[in-house]
Amino acid sequence: MLNLSTKQTVVIAVAFSLVLWATRGQHVASLFGLPDATWAISFMVGFLFGPLLFLVILAQAFLVDYLAMGNSLMNMAYFSLIPAYLALYLTGKWFRGQYDKQGLTLGAFALSFIGGIAICELVSSGSFYFQKSTASLSGFVELFGQYFFGNLFFAFCYVLVSSLAFYLMVGATNKKLA
Repeated sequence: MLNLSTKQTVVIAVAFSLVLWATRGQHVASLFGLPDATWAISFMVGFLFGPLLFLVILAQAFLVDYLAMGNSLMNMAYFSLIPAYLALYLTGKWFRGQYDKQGLTLGAFALSFIGGIAICELVSSGSFYFQKSTASLSGFVELFGQYFFGNLFFAFCYVLVSSLAFYLMVGATNKKLA
């Protein structure tokens, strides 16, 4: 079981927020050349924290988008990002339960992470794609294949870096990690 102090929780939450603001969408990310980290952050928040921090992260993501693009994105497809991010949060939460029972297992991580990314991709890309009148299932399958592996790779890179940073920060004070 991971027991985080209040200070550790605040540091991690602030770090997640800063990364989200620095990478969210092309309107900000183009300044740094970094892909969006929202998917990885949603998964990690599910693993580490409760629903309150997830709601804070979700609100920040929507705020960044609103400040950058105004009402132009506010439609039903855009709001489907809520269940897409929720899928990542819940798969992170599921993996936490597995971690607490068995410790770190590659199978549980792969199942939760790849499954969460796949669900998130299906919901987020599908909702935007199928709002078009010319949408087809074969077109969506092609779109899914075009974006899924890139999104999986970048989310994995963020999870890997944040896990390493987490271990270096928390492992120094909490030897009961593994």
